[in-house]
Amino acid sequence: MSAYTLGFVFDSSQEKVLLVHKQRPAWQAGKVNGIGGKVELGETPHTGIVRECQEETALYIPESAWKHFGVIQENGATIELFTTVYDGPLEAATQTDHEEISWLSCNELPRNVIANLHYLVPMAREILRGHQVKAITIRY
Repeated sequence: MSAYTLGFVFDSSQEKVLLVHKQRPAWQAGKVNGIGGKVELGETPHTGIVRECQEETALYIPESAWKHFGVIQENGATIELFTTVYDGPLEAATQTDHEEISWLSCNELPRNVIANLHYLVPMAREILRGHQVKAITIRY
């Protein structure tokens, strides 16, 4: 089973979320998604989201700042869901690889967003606002 991470970084007001304009994999090309990717050998999901965030946005956000809030299980893959708040200057988030990143309004996600972000982004924001859940598992 493959393991992946998907993380949502919010600004300090929690009105904006940092998203990636995807070019790959092919099924995501032209769409907007959260930060994340494959958990590498020897990593935990927490260390994976820290690495992915730094690779995709140049932001180092330590493990302790990320809140795990759920799991998606799909076609033999497990996607661990994380959320956090970034209190620094928004312009510190910069494109570090081939995919553009943007701070987007949580209330006006673009049409080309990956469909499940319409509920994952609000859910991630609610977790940051103190709404606790025991476990969220989404199975496709």
